[in-house]
Amino acid sequence: MRIIGLFPNRFLLLFLISSLSGSLLTAQTLTKKQKDSLYLLNPSQERIQKIKKSFAKKFVNFVGNDISLYGGLVLSKQTINDNGITAPTNYLYNDLNTNSFNSGFNGGFRIDGIYKEKHRYTFSLGINRIAAGASYKNIHSLSPFIDDFTHFKADNVFTTFSFTAHYKVLLPISNRTKYKFYAVAGPSFDYKISRISNEQLMNGAGNRAFLNADLGAEFDNKGYYILFAHYKLGKYLANSTVPVQLNRFEIGMSIKSKDLF
Repeated sequence: MRIIGLFPNRFLLLFLISSLSGSLLTAQTLTKKQKDSLYLLNPSQERIQKIKKSFAKKFVNFVGNDISLYGGLVLSKQTINDNGITAPTNYLYNDLNTNSFNSGFNGGFRIDGIYKEKHRYTFSLGINRIAAGASYKNIHSLSPFIDDFTHFKADNVFTTFSFTAHYKVLLPISNRTKYKFYAVAGPSFDYKISRISNEQLMNGAGNRAFLNADLGAEFDNKGYYILFAHYKLGKYLANSTVPVQLNRFEIGMSIKSKDLF
């Protein structure tokens, strides 16, 4: 009877020792893997870490970098010189020559930061829906048979993708601890992403890219929002049979994304 009573106890002791040994082996295996993972990196992860370190070293002097969303009203007028073409179809001058600024809109996001703690800058990416009035430089006439006419009809409604880089100068106006006024200047680039009319393609005036010179003012209300007013003078990058100059006024507001989401 005593032998029978001791057998379950020995079996239980043997089971506990086996379980403990398995657990220790498993723990040693996991610990070894964890140690190996500290020294062995996936090649892609290693490249990503190198890229991050490289960017951190190159852009160490760029601080702040607040991301904001912006939107605004765009008033546009294009000045057109059609003296270089003769087209089979002519258009009544008074019907096309509005000589006014028409309204469109834009929107996108911008990054405001400081370089070396003293140079303020802004980078913007956005979409512009432009509806431009037209001012034709040349008036053609065959009086008394035909009223004043022009050889070319410009596209006056189109969409562009734009990139802007502005340098900001703090102006000594008002109490600068509360409100800040800036003068801004710099280049911007637009690329047409909407369809170009067949007439412009036929007359060699279907350029998509144009460069702008920007000048404007901005009002910063304690970092809550920024009101801006920019003037842009743009010309097409490539030569054209019909030179076009695009004048724009942009009036709008930007708000920090962290305050919106």
